[in-house]
Amino acid sequence: MGPLLSGVRLGTHRVAAPEETWQRLVPLLPAVGITRVADVTGLDDIGVPVWQAVRPNSANLSVSQGKGITHELARVSAAMESFELHCAERPQLITRTASPSQLSSQLPYDWADLVLLDHHAMATGRPITWCQSENLLTGTTAWVPTESVVVDMTLRTRWVPPTVKTTSNGLASGNILEEATVHALLELMERHALALAREGAGLWSAAVEIRPGAWGAASAVLRRCRDAGAVVQVADVTGDLQVPAFAARIWSPSVPWWFAGSGAHLDADVALSRAVTEALQSRLTAVAGARDDLPVIRFDPAAEPPGRRARERVTTVDDLLGAYSAVPQTPSPRDLTTDLDHLLRLLSRRGHTVLRADLTNPSYGLPVVRLVVPGLRFDPKA
Repeated sequence: MGPLLSGVRLGTHRVAAPEETWQRLVPLLPAVGITRVADVTGLDDIGVPVWQAVRPNSANLSVSQGKGITHELARVSAAMESFELHCAERPQLITRTASPSQLSSQLPYDWADLVLLDHHAMATGRPITWCQSENLLTGTTAWVPTESVVVDMTLRTRWVPPTVKTTSNGLASGNILEEATVHALLELMERHALALAREGAGLWSAAVEIRPGAWGAASAVLRRCRDAGAVVQVADVTGDLQVPAFAARIWSPSVPWWFAGSGAHLDADVALSRAVTEALQSRLTAVAGARDDLPVIRFDPAAEPPGRRARERVTTVDDLLGAYSAVPQTPSPRDLTTDLDHLLRLLSRRGHTVLRADLTNPSYGLPVVRLVVPGLRFDPKA
C-alpha cells in the first residue's frame, strides 16, 4: 500500500476535505437517527466554530459536539461523533460467553489491565460476553469484553456481571480505516497522559498562560480568545508515550468559569489546537444547555479567574511547541500509514497489546473502530 497522505493539514489531518466527508454523511443522517446538525458558535463571543448533532433516540448521548478551525470541520466533527456513537450502540459482532479463566490461554493481555469498574466481577469466574477483535501488533484474533466495545447506556431489564467502565474512549470514525484507527489511538493516548498528570502534582500545577505565536492552527484559535478578553492556560502533559499532549482551560468575563479540553497528536500544533478548541467546545456545551450529563455550573460575573500565580507564567505558542519542532509556515501532509505504524511501535515497546474491533456497517460505508489497549490509564474526571 502506498502512502495515505492527509489532505487537510491545519488543525487536523484527514485524507479528505470536510466538504467531501459531509457529502458522504448527508444521506446517512436519517438512517442513523440524526435529526439536526446545528451551528451554535454564535452563543459565545469568541467565534471559534462549534456545532452540535442531535440524535434523539440515542442509546448513549443524544447531543454530540464538534469543533474545528472552520465551520466545515466543526460540522463534520459533530456529525461524525454522533454517527460513530450510533455504530457503537448495537454493532454486529462475533461473540461468545465464557469466564475470564476459561479464556485465559486465548487472551494476549492480562484482563486486570482493562479499565474495570470498582466492583467488577471479572475475578469471580462468572461467564461474561466477549467479542472478537484484531490484535494489530500480530494480525491475529483476540477476545475482549463486549462491554469494552459497545457504548449502550440504556437501562437493562436483567442483571449482567459488572466488568469494565462504559465509555467512548478509543471510539473513532474516519474517511478510511487507517484514519479512524489513528484517531482512536490518539484519543486513548491523550486520556492516558491526562490520567497520569492528575496522579502526579496535579493537572494545572505547571500550567502557563499562553499567547498566540506567529503561525499555526493553535495561534489562530488563541488570537480569537485574546481578542475576546479570554485567559487561556495550557499544561504540557506529554508523558511516557512521547506523543505531544496538552490540557487547556479557558476563562473570560463573559462566561466566568474554567472550561477545559485536551488534545494529543504527533503534530504538536494539532495537539495544542485540539486542546484549546475542545475547551471552547466544553464552554459552548454548557452555554447551550443541551446536555444533561454536565455538573451544575454557577457563573459569577464578579469573580476573578483563579490561578493568578499560573497567569504570571506566560509563554507563546512558538516557544511551547519549539520543544517538539518549529511550527512550519506551511504544514506538510502526514502519511497516516507511517503515523499508525509509529504509534503501534510506541505501544509495543512498552508491552501493550493493541486491539481493534471494526464497527463499520457495510451499508454505511464510513469506517468506525473501537480500540482497546489494556494497561493505558483512564480517569473519567480528567
